[in-house]
Parts: sequence; structure tokens; C-alpha cells
Amino acid sequence: MYTGTIAEDFNRKYNYDGQLGLKVTEEFIELRVWAPEADSVCVNIYESGDISDNAIRTTIPMDYQEKGVFLARIDKSYMGRFYTYMLNRNGEATETCDPYAKAVGVNGDRAAIIDLKATNPKGWEDDKNPNASLPANERVIYEAHVRDLTKSDSSNVKHKGLFKGVTESAAEDSKIGLNYIADLGVTHIQFLPIYDFGSVDEKNPGFNWGYDPKNYFAVEGSYSTDPYNPIARITELKEMIMACHNKGLSVVMDVVLNHVFDANSFCFNKIVPGYFSRIDSDGIYSNGSFCGNDTASERYMVSKYIVDNILYWAKEYHIDGFRFDLVGLIDVDTINELIEKVHAIRPDVIFHGEGWELPTVMTSVKPLATQMNADKTPELAYFDDVIRNLLRGDNFHPTEKGYCNGAKSMKSLLKTCLMGKRYYTSNCNQLINYVSCHDDYTLYDKFKVAGADLADDILYKQCMLAAGICFISKGTPLILNGEEFARTKVDEEGNIVSNSYKSSDFVNAIDWNELKDAKKQEMIKYYKALIAFKRNYANVKFEGFKDGIDDESLLINGSLGNKRIVILINPENKEVKYTLSEGTYNTIVCSDSKLVSKQYEGSVTVPSVGFMVLERK
Repeated sequence: MYTGTIAEDFNRKYNYDGQLGLKVTEEFIELRVWAPEADSVCVNIYESGDISDNAIRTTIPMDYQEKGVFLARIDKSYMGRFYTYMLNRNGEATETCDPYAKAVGVNGDRAAIIDLKATNPKGWEDDKNPNASLPANERVIYEAHVRDLTKSDSSNVKHKGLFKGVTESAAEDSKIGLNYIADLGVTHIQFLPIYDFGSVDEKNPGFNWGYDPKNYFAVEGSYSTDPYNPIARITELKEMIMACHNKGLSVVMDVVLNHVFDANSFCFNKIVPGYFSRIDSDGIYSNGSFCGNDTASERYMVSKYIVDNILYWAKEYHIDGFRFDLVGLIDVDTINELIEKVHAIRPDVIFHGEGWELPTVMTSVKPLATQMNADKTPELAYFDDVIRNLLRGDNFHPTEKGYCNGAKSMKSLLKTCLMGKRYYTSNCNQLINYVSCHDDYTLYDKFKVAGADLADDILYKQCMLAAGICFISKGTPLILNGEEFARTKVDEEGNIVSNSYKSSDFVNAIDWNELKDAKKQEMIKYYKALIAFKRNYANVKFEGFKDGIDDESLLINGSLGNKRIVILINPENKEVKYTLSEGTYNTIVCSDSKLVSKQYEGSVTVPSVGFMVLERK
């Protein structure tokens, strides 16, 4: 097992730049695997993709080529079969899946031999990113989970919890799912992992967020109508992506390159023991991810693997953006290389991630893609925990309050956040502003935990105030599916769940019946107005701040060309009155639905825990 650094002579001898995995040519099927220390490698061909059927159809020896790469050319009559690699190393035999497997059988234990052209749905060649030219400050990202969207009976779709269920929600008569999300006006839908992950049994699927990579190039089978059919899951995902695009939604894919489900059984590590993961001199896996292992992206062939993977999803699946889980564990050089190579073929693709600093054990010294290294990754945006913690309270202290629910002396930091400036970057295009995502409490639940005695009316106001500030701040806003109607995650016993990564569908599935609630409809209309404001007033210039009669309230004067804009923020539990400059002002956004259509001259009274945007006629 590899520990520490890899010797330079190993790199010179084995670093390889060519294609790996399966390639279908006019005459043959080619299989290439990087196994630099194997004495020999064979391909086992199976009729079944299920490892419970262990009958091998045939075994084909591979020929050593160069740089640690073995090659087998096999007849195209094997199309539709499944394969594994069998390695002999120092007298020990190891069987494993292909790390570059583009298609797999049930539970991802065997790779499938298919022609990817056979997976394309009708019209796929004409499928394009609907927001290809949209600048960062006009994007609005909506985070969702495939199973969440349609698993509830309230979804009224046939294929609940599946790719096809999401696609069904784009039907003309649907009021949920993609139709509902597109109607909000957001530009991008960001899906939690849709690659093949190991935490769900595809034969009997339950719920999991999916942050447990097993096969990075393959599609998750638990979202398919037939996880035994390697083509079905690919086609059904492509159909879902097309449905998103047809609704005007660009698709962002959540990728987890910082760790794998199980480092010991991960196919890359089985072929080249320990190479893919960071392991210290005592043979212990680094655990900065807090998931049991960290990816050694600083190693040449791991970096190549990551770059190849992102390129593949951008090309084969028309993915329009990538959200990197714990990107602070991946080195700067790898991130910049993959962005450069993707942008060479698709300059419209966007990139962002979680740039937290984490205690990883590097195998060689390289800067990592953390917030503090934002200047070294100019095309990568970062999730901003500063504005999140400011508005709702510290993420790791549930009862701690933020600006929107009673904390004081925070206005100075608020002004900085509004301007899109942070301690780690002054480039607002590198900011993903958010107050809730899949991690931790939903926005409503965070305010509920911090203010357990408060009525829903006040909690809703706090949610809307937080969203308003998030949307007017310079940067790209991201919202969690259901944030706009005060989504809560409560278990069967009535307890709020902060981390629902493997909770039941009862906790996680979206209850679309909530849309029937009048107050929630008011919140949804408010979010629509915020989204429209962000997209239409993205370039508004903040010209000055004016303090209100209370310490924490704020008036912001702004302009967009000849338009005069006034933004009013009041976190206080009482009304705040402001004097307006000369003219008549229309209300274009207001957290109080009764004031949405009002006009003002001379002064305006902002409701308690309220948010307003006015435009001078």
C-alpha cells in the first residue's frame, strides 16, 4: 500500500496521458486499465451484471502496452455483456470493476459493455444549455434531490422518486417538480449526487443523499426504473436533463471527488493499492472529509482521473455546472486544469464548491482549493458561510441567533456582505450566497430551534428577511428545494432533523400539498419577486447606506442606469419609518403581501422583521 509520496522514478515510468476504460471502435471493443505494478491482468466477461451470478463466460488476457497500461481488444459480439478486471500481483489475485466504467450492472460491481450512442433519447443531439450566456450575477440556483422531488404520494407521478418521475413532472398538466421550479424563475437546478454511489442497495433502494462515490463515471441505479439494465439508467438520466433544459433550467451536478464510499474496496485502490487515497506514514487513511478517507488529488493519475471525469459528464451528459463537495480537499492545480479543459469545449459550464479548510494529510505539498486560496482559482465560486452565519446564526450552534432573528451589532458585517466583499475574496462572482442547503437545518427549522416559542408568522418573516438580504447581496444566490415555502424536516416522532442524509422519505420527500396553504403561497410569490429582481436588477449599484431609527435597520440607496432603487431592511420587532427623497416610489418586492402594490411619497414605514425594495417612478 502506498504511503507518503510517490517516488519520482515511479512517476516518470508510469504517468500516462492516454484514454483509459472502454472504447467502442468500428471493428473492436478496446479495454485499457492502468495497473503499473500488476504482473498480469485479464478481463473476466459475464452474462450478468449481478455478482450473485458468478458464472464467468470467458476470461481474456490483456497485453502490457506502456506506462503501466494493459490493453485487450475483444470482439463486438461481447456487446451487452459485463466485465471486471482480474489482476495478479505478487502471487495474489484481485478482481474489481473498471475505475473508468461508463455503465454498470446492479449495485455497480461489474462494468457493462455498451455503445453510449444507444443511450441517447430522441432529440439529444440538439439538447443545449438554455442559460449558456448568463453572467454569474444573474444566475439563481435551486438545489434539489431526485428522490425528494417526486417520492411523496402528493407528486401524482407514476415513477415516484426516479429520474422518470422528475421528467414526468415537466408534463403540461403538472403543478409540481420541474414545472413548479421553472415557474419560480430560477436559472439552474442543482441535483444532489446522481453518479453511482454505494450507500443504497439498488435491489431494494431506500433514501440517502448519495455522498458515497462508488463508480464516478456511471449513473446511480436506484433512480432508474431498471437498475439491472445499464442502458436504462443512462437514457432516463439524459431524458431528465433534456426535460430540465426544455423548461429553461440549466443542470448542475453535485460531485464528491474528495473521498470515496469505501477506500479499501474502491476499484482504483484495488488495482493500485492506496494510490487514490491519502495515507500517512503509519498506513492510516487521512480523514479530513470526516468520511473515512481523502482523495490524493495531488498525485498525477488521480488528478487525471478527476479531470477526465468532469470532462466526461460535461460532454456525454450535457451537464452545465459542477458543485464540488468539500472542494477544499482538492488541490488548486487539478481544479484549474479541469476548468480550463471543460471551458475549452464548453465555456458556458459553471463551477462552485465548499472551500472549507480541513485537516487532511497531503502526500505532496500543493495549495488546496479553499476559500483562502480563492485568488488561485479565479473561475471557481465558493459557498459563503459568512452570510449564512450572519443571517441565521452560526451553523454549528443551533440556538445561536443571527441578524434576522435578534442578534445585535452585526450591521457593519451586513454592509460588507451586501457589497460582495469577504475576507477571502473581493470578487463577487466567486460567491455563492445561501441561507440553507441540504446540509444542516432548513432555514425555517434553524429559526424554529433558535426561537422555539415564536409563532409561525414571525418565523416566516425571519425566513423572508434572510432570503431578501441573500438575494440583493452581490454574488449568486442558491436556495434549497422548499426553502421558499418554509420547508421543515421532521421525523415520525415530531423531532426536527438537522442532518437527514439517510433519514426516511417521511423526513425528506417534498409534500406538494403544502402549496395549498395560503401563507406558503404568499412566501412563494415573494421568492418569485426576489428571483425576478435578481435577474432584472443584477447590476444595481449601491450608492450609500442610511441607518434607521434603530441600531440594526438599514436603508440602501441604489441605481440602475436612470432608475433609482431603495432597499429597506428591518430586523426589529417593530415598524421603522424612513424619509424618502423626492418622488413617487412603487413597491417591487415586499415581505408583507399587503404592501406589494403600494406607492409611497415622502416616507415609508417598513413592517417589523420586514424587507422592501422600492423603485422611483
